[in-house]
Amino acid sequence: MHNPVSIRPRHDAIVLSLLKCSGVAASAVCIAALIVLAGASPTPGLASDWEVIAEQDGIVVSRRPVEGRKFPQLRAVGEVPGTPYEVLAILLDVPAQVDWLPDCAESKTVRRVGEWRSIVYTRTDLPWPVSDREVVLASEVTFIDPPSTLRVAFEAVAAPDIERRRGTVRMDRASGFYAIEAIDETRSLVHYEVDADPGGSLPGWLVSMQSKRNPLETLAGLRRRLEETRGRYDEEIGRFP
Repeated sequence: MHNPVSIRPRHDAIVLSLLKCSGVAASAVCIAALIVLAGASPTPGLASDWEVIAEQDGIVVSRRPVEGRKFPQLRAVGEVPGTPYEVLAILLDVPAQVDWLPDCAESKTVRRVGEWRSIVYTRTDLPWPVSDREVVLASEVTFIDPPSTLRVAFEAVAAPDIERRRGTVRMDRASGFYAIEAIDETRSLVHYEVDADPGGSLPGWLVSMQSKRNPLETLAGLRRRLEETRGRYDEEIGRFP
């Protein structure tokens, strides 16, 4: 049973100063630093080849082109009104993701392969005449410094035993993570990153729209969900390490 304990923010002064950054240039520096704080794996050239494409309500969205693909790598960084464990409880409530993830039409846990690892099916609704996308993901939670710092990573896996829904395109490439770190007793910093190839043919206008909208609305939706479900997941949180 998890007992209430004090959140242990790491690099507190640095995080708070980063949150005060403003402007495109400053935001790019903030994000590069936040990646290190969140425990993301370093990538050569990371600071120079990410482009900030949107800033709204304290959420900063960036993209990085991928050679040979229309759809870029995407990330969003922002503060949310909840503890890392409250964020985790929402991420683990897979069927309820349709209530806050942008364009999520269906989400379900296919099977569990460990205490903190699951196989998940998700279908994304895309505007006509573009076909919906579906993906089967292996999702895993890593408790880096509980209850203050954790990471939820996901990656597409081959799942021939899971029948493809008629009229959808199954994505073979999709990976990313949520890195979550406490700022104080009631707030967390979330770094969301995704690298996905939707497959098939996508119009340029849709790629452009989704590049900005999807990461921004993911964190905005997470903020709303935290407010809407306050106290709902206390029992689940009590079982976290």
